[in-house]
Amino acid sequence: MSLVTITLISSILLILFPHTSAAYGPLNYACCVKYTRNPLPYGVIKGFMEQKSTEVCRIGAIIFFTKNDKKVCASIKDQWVRTALARLRSKIAKLTEQENKHLTTAELITKNP
Repeated sequence: MSLVTITLISSILLILFPHTSAAYGPLNYACCVKYTRNPLPYGVIKGFMEQKSTEVCRIGAIIFFTKNDKKVCASIKDQWVRTALARLRSKIAKLTEQENKHLTTAELITKNP
């Protein structure tokens, strides 16, 4: 094949497939399309993230990550979701507070040998 033929074929392929994965978000990103009807027990939740309808996905949701490495989609309108988020945020605040106290104590020990 000549260089002209290869260039022509490459150009045609680029024209046919102009979309990149970055234009639509990461390829491994799966959007929530519906909400769970069953509340999750707080003990199985290990984290969460927010899915915004203004970004890649069509609906807003809270995605809970469970200890079994599952993702559960929930509506922020549900009372159990708001309660779980409040408990998680409280836990994060306590951990942050403890870390700050530890850092302050470590600084005092370092500054006053």
